[in-house]
Amino acid sequence: MQQGQTRKTAASKYATKEEFQELKDLVTRIVKLLENPTSKEAIDYDDDENDNINISSDSYIKVMSLTPYHLTLTTQALGKGKKFDFKGFGEVKRILYRDLVDIMEQHSNFLMEGYYVILNRDVIRKHGLDDAYEKILDKSNIEKILSGNQSDAVNLFKSCNDTQREHISNMITAKIVAGESVDLNLLDRLSRVIGYDIAERGEEMKKVSKLNEKEK
Repeated sequence: MQQGQTRKTAASKYATKEEFQELKDLVTRIVKLLENPTSKEAIDYDDDENDNINISSDSYIKVMSLTPYHLTLTTQALGKGKKFDFKGFGEVKRILYRDLVDIMEQHSNFLMEGYYVILNRDVIRKHGLDDAYEKILDKSNIEKILSGNQSDAVNLFKSCNDTQREHISNMITAKIVAGESVDLNLLDRLSRVIGYDIAERGEEMKKVSKLNEKEK
């Protein structure tokens, strides 16, 4: 009797055939996700989580331009649909969420590279943009580079993507052309990051600007 009880207890330590198969299937899924985190299973999981965020289609969402150039965002391809014009760096517009969704679809590359940013945490979360935004500097950090402390400026400049570095470089160049004071030591450090001499580029642009003025 005791021997039979011992065998039963020992057997209960092991999974049944059905439980073992379920465990095996689970392990297989986890391995697939680790090998390919962008697989459909991973996307479905993230989407389920983000779908819990409800945003009314009639909600106004603030959008800011981070490019020094004129920027036009449209709800349809080839410049069609509703148009939203930003005249320069830091300009903010309020856009209906339903229109913003279309803009994000049409101008996803501009969004990922930091031409414009969405100033709404729920929208960022719902559309899975957290990782992309970690590589995009906001307005205040860009202004720190344009005005500021060498160590902060250089580290921030290193942390942003290539497109934003080019935009920031162009804004610094514009300051040089306008005759504003710039820190040459800082420019030297920033130049090493971007791969060309920003100060030299600014001086060349200043010469071109003066020639154009004379021709007028």
